[in-house]
Amino acid sequence: MKKQAVFEWLCNALAERERDLQSAWEAMMESNQQEGKSSSGDKHETGRAMVHLELEQLGKQRQEIQKQRAEVLRLVPVEGREYERVEGGALVTTSVGLYYMITGWGKVIFQGKEVLIIGIPSPVGKALLGKRVGEEFGWGALKGIIEKIE
Repeated sequence: MKKQAVFEWLCNALAERERDLQSAWEAMMESNQQEGKSSSGDKHETGRAMVHLELEQLGKQRQEIQKQRAEVLRLVPVEGREYERVEGGALVTTSVGLYYMITGWGKVIFQGKEVLIIGIPSPVGKALLGKRVGEEFGWGALKGIIEKIE
């Protein structure tokens, strides 16, 4: 599996999520404006409050996606780079799975293989960080051996 291809997929997924959040934000802003035109008392105030809560939540999600994009763009793959140890930006093949150490995204199926896209500060990320090929790692019941770092 090519790390560059996983990286590009992740960049596209983050951009799509950011666009979706922007669309939802715009829809909520329009809804907020519509609520402003109403004048039906308590019902009006409750509606406005709910819209404001939604806008706040969307704002937090947008900030998180922007933070993730910044993390990812800091770790752009360099063709031919070799890793002695697991570090940020590494695609790690282990006896128990494939991990991409870049940002917290979760499990994806990429080219028919399960890849866990994880952040360095995650529990599994911390367990893998600094390990070399052939070394064991573990977190809770999860135990494995590093087979390849790219």
